[in-house]
Amino acid sequence: MMPVSPTVPLQEIPITDSPYVLLFGGVYLLLVLGIGVWGYLQTESTADFLITGKSVGTWVLALTAFSVVQSGFGFVGGPELIYSFGTTALWIFFTAPLGFVVTWVLLAKRMRLLADVRDVLTLADGMYARYESAWVQGLTAVAVIIGVMAYLATNLAALQYVMRAIFGLPVLWGLFGGAFVLLLYSVLGGMIAGVWTDFVQAITMIIGSALVFVFALSFGGGMESISRSLASTDPAFISPFGAIDAPVPTIFTALGWWILFSLGAAGQPHLITKFYMSRNIRILRWGAPIAAVTYAISSLLAFSTGLSMRAMVEAGQTAAPNSASVVGPVFVLEHTPGVVAGLILAALLAAIMSTSDSFLNIGAAAISRDLPHALGRPIEDDTAELRVTQAALAGIVLVSTLIVYFSETLVGILGTIGWGFFAATFFAVVALGLNWTGATKEGAITALVSGLGINLFYSAVPRIAETAGFGGIATIIMGLYPFPESFPVGTVALLVTVVLFVVVSIVTQKDRPVPEDIAILIER
Repeated sequence: MMPVSPTVPLQEIPITDSPYVLLFGGVYLLLVLGIGVWGYLQTESTADFLITGKSVGTWVLALTAFSVVQSGFGFVGGPELIYSFGTTALWIFFTAPLGFVVTWVLLAKRMRLLADVRDVLTLADGMYARYESAWVQGLTAVAVIIGVMAYLATNLAALQYVMRAIFGLPVLWGLFGGAFVLLLYSVLGGMIAGVWTDFVQAITMIIGSALVFVFALSFGGGMESISRSLASTDPAFISPFGAIDAPVPTIFTALGWWILFSLGAAGQPHLITKFYMSRNIRILRWGAPIAAVTYAISSLLAFSTGLSMRAMVEAGQTAAPNSASVVGPVFVLEHTPGVVAGLILAALLAAIMSTSDSFLNIGAAAISRDLPHALGRPIEDDTAELRVTQAALAGIVLVSTLIVYFSETLVGILGTIGWGFFAATFFAVVALGLNWTGATKEGAITALVSGLGINLFYSAVPRIAETAGFGGIATIIMGLYPFPESFPVGTVALLVTVVLFVVVSIVTQKDRPVPEDIAILIER
């Protein structure tokens, strides 16, 4: 999933009156429930529930990887950024496909081999096998749980408004109805259901994005007309670095996004654990180009709607949306045929639910499997572990739903924890650790703690302080941030954790041989 967008402005998404939107939305909900039931029939063990029993083929794996990264960002956050800041946002869309290549090169084969040589079902399992440290395993589990709760709360906050836009439901019904459907098919089908829902979402998003791209260019009078209109308003808007700030900070911002999204994908647990699921190693070779190309195609929606809507607003030919957050939904609902709008809104619904399912599975496993292992109290019986995992999944859905219902403020605070949080916390530990025999558990612990600490200190703590009425503390904290405000905190945390990981590992290496099977895996 990409940067988390504010969820509250999604209240402004209009309620559709198109029967096609209602049809596509209804068919999608029935489809995911059907996939959930099918997944339940295929699930016989915890391994089936969490990693599909290593049964996923090339296209399904690649499209699933693309869809969990793109998620609802391509429909909501992407158009918002491009509408607001112009071509600066394209540094995300241009570099994210590169992120798939980096992730595949660094981790695909090694993660899959790890699933063969050790009994690993989760990221924390893999990190315990690599570092032989309960501390590394436990910290990995804690970071996963924090990130999952953050992502899931923001996703559910968005889901309630998407359900309202499609079905015309009161927001409260949209929240609890959407959460119930998500809970039902996630508990029933586990990762098997999630993977196939991701696959359906990916196909829908690819087709819908291509169609919206055509309509958006037509709406704006073609790319030449759009560019000319935007250039006459603000030349920086279509410059290589966009219109966020003065030229130097903008260049730094673009560089920060480039680093975060080209390297950060290799730290996203909901993406990299999918390599465990591959049917075999041979099919992995084509995954990166498939995922990169399909992501690029789906990004056409954000690129075209953001620029076209901004050009038409500047030209006075359409009303400005009340919030940049709803540029994508408003364009699709008001300026495309009902069939296309239905397809795209169904894809948005699929994006929220399928990505939420992926997070639910890794979060539930962190509670039922990773923390007990780290504390030396693993659940030995596989059937019992499966049931505890399902119960943990239900608990996460319940807690996240109650957070959305009772505390809009808490949702906003959690929303500051996103892509950069996982990227900084896990990139060095996982991507470097599985490619360098010199990595040590002390380096991994240092990286995990620093990744958690920097992100929470600069992202969540200022929001908490402001909410508690201590605005001065928030000002002091942000005054300590050494870069322009637009420069991503996640990039700073990522670079710091990489340096600390390498330095501490070198200092603490001594004579600590890596287990033979892990050493062979790293050197392949």
